[in-house]
Amino acid sequence: MGLAEHEKRELDAIAHHLKEDDPQFVTKLSKPSWHVRLSGNALFVLGLLSTYLVGLTMVVTGVTMSLWPLLVAGAVVTAIYPAKTIIGQLRKKRPS
Repeated sequence: MGLAEHEKRELDAIAHHLKEDDPQFVTKLSKPSWHVRLSGNALFVLGLLSTYLVGLTMVVTGVTMSLWPLLVAGAVVTAIYPAKTIIGQLRKKRPS
């Protein structure tokens, strides 16, 4: 169901008035936003999960191919974020 002609004219008038009142806002709305803004906590969790996944993949590949350096590197990569988080929390709780 399409819009009636008078509704289209009203919408065009509203858009025209908005463009005159706040051109920066209209420009901001007309630009496509290709990125998603994530909070710091969401980015941390995303980094944690992706690092953990990469580390586990390295561990599995190291075991499958019998490559101990890859296995050790995977174990280190898997442990980086949890260790960083634990150390950071311990430093926050320690009285100065």
